[in-house]
Amino acid sequence: MAQKIWSDGFLNIMDLTVVAALVVMILASVSVIGLRRFAATSDAGRHQLGLIAAIFFVLFCTTLLDQHHNYVARWGDCLIDLMRQTTMLSLIALGAAVVIIAGGIDLSAGSVIAFSASICATFMVLLAPEAINQSLPVGTGVIVASIVGTLIIGLLIGSLHAWLITEVGLPPFVATLGTLVGLRSLSRAIIENVTQSMLGGTKTQINIADKSFRELSGPSGTVWNLTILVAIVAVILWLLLSKTVTGRHLYALGGNEQAARLSGIQTNRMKWLAYCISSFLSSVAGVLYLSQNGVADPQTLARGYELNAIAASVVGGCSLQGGLGTIQGTLLGALFLRVVIDGVAKIIKTGADVYEGLIVGVLVVFAVTFTKTSEAMSSSRRKLFSGPLGWVTIVNLTLLAGVMMALLGAKLLRGRVQMDAAWLALTAAASTLFLLLILRSETAPQRKRSWGITWAVATIIAAIGLDMNYPQFQRGAAVAIARNAGGSVTQNDDGGIVVDLAGSRCTDTELKRLLQRVKYFSNVSEIRLNDTGITDSGLDAIGKAFQEVKSLKRLDTTGSKVSEIGVVKLKRTLTGLEVLP
Repeated sequence: MAQKIWSDGFLNIMDLTVVAALVVMILASVSVIGLRRFAATSDAGRHQLGLIAAIFFVLFCTTLLDQHHNYVARWGDCLIDLMRQTTMLSLIALGAAVVIIAGGIDLSAGSVIAFSASICATFMVLLAPEAINQSLPVGTGVIVASIVGTLIIGLLIGSLHAWLITEVGLPPFVATLGTLVGLRSLSRAIIENVTQSMLGGTKTQINIADKSFRELSGPSGTVWNLTILVAIVAVILWLLLSKTVTGRHLYALGGNEQAARLSGIQTNRMKWLAYCISSFLSSVAGVLYLSQNGVADPQTLARGYELNAIAASVVGGCSLQGGLGTIQGTLLGALFLRVVIDGVAKIIKTGADVYEGLIVGVLVVFAVTFTKTSEAMSSSRRKLFSGPLGWVTIVNLTLLAGVMMALLGAKLLRGRVQMDAAWLALTAAASTLFLLLILRSETAPQRKRSWGITWAVATIIAAIGLDMNYPQFQRGAAVAIARNAGGSVTQNDDGGIVVDLAGSRCTDTELKRLLQRVKYFSNVSEIRLNDTGITDSGLDAIGKAFQEVKSLKRLDTTGSKVSEIGVVKLKRTLTGLEVLP
């Protein structure tokens, strides 16, 4: 595995990679020194230190695994894009963090963003319909009035949540779930009715072409506006939570609501403040997303963002039980989340968004598990995997590790390891199973740590050994498939590999299975298919197998069922191939 990675083109950027690694090490060292004293006496500090280390680790791994090495070759563009995504996530994550610290939950952030963008665009249509219809500037007054009206409505949404929770008595989950579901439909209904009456035609979205409004979230290629805005919001919330009586009341509310009420704290007022902050920041994000995209589309905008905001807060150290969390930890959680998602996108390239939800879900589960469970386990001396339910959980986690490695790991390591998805899945599942069995054992903690180190070393050695021997196994499998079909795989006098299936009972299906393994031979120069039942489908498989590695020089299809069209198509794919007859 190590030889494969080293030979995949890293030498040509060795100097730049070393420089990047040195910079990462220097920044990490400075961060560690700066937080060491804080981390020594604070659980939050230790958690933040771990997040910083994890961020640098992910950045370094992404730099190595990304085939185009974007973090080195295009570091400026990557930094701007990463900061833009992080600042927008941080804005709504800060609101979610305040609510979580106060002991609540806000599931409506994504819908509030879409609703706010729709309301802001609707205000512009109502105040300047001709300008919107003709894609002209709407004017500064219209922009300011629309933004102010949108932010006021954001506060009203937060007040509605607080009223449903405090006066009606709904659980926070139910109250915010209602707006999560309803606001998008309300947004679309408003847009359709307003566009019908003001623009003369029903539309499901509103386009904003005003250049000054579009640059509200930052001129093209910069993120200064967003960064400064998030920094100001973070400082204000940090001062509120850590330096004021109101902040202490919010923490007390999340820690024990009944005790806070008995101590004289106005708990209903604190809930109103928390939910208004969350909805207000989501409305700000909605205006900024409208500025960035230039279109208010409530059906697609910010869908699922509320879960990302909660995930960033939890990863940053907020407890879903309330009473714990920091602003700086939430910012680091948002940065870590975006770094991981961005790294996966750069490594996988096409279709990376398919795995975004999986990544966020796994990160949340691990964050909650490792930040909240360890202390409870150590204090109560409970076992993680005790009893029948523990065995079932071990099976679940083993299967999950295998599936994730087959789906995600195979794409992340594509071109860098030789094992296919099935072998990677088996390796990950076996490694996870042994680790879980160690955790379940009743041995002393010191012996568990020794076993854990042994497990880590053995896993690395086994993975490298399996990867190095995988091609040999596949070559043996190719020979076995050919023999079972009545053919052979031999080496000619020139050192080329000859796949001789002449007169065999090989079918298209068997040929495809054979070709998946034949590619592990370094030089397949000839394939003989004469007097077989191979059709054009088999020729297509040959073209795909040798399209990148053009080692195949001769193909004999005499007496087979291939057509002239299939042969012509194959010759276009593999130029220079000699096909008989």
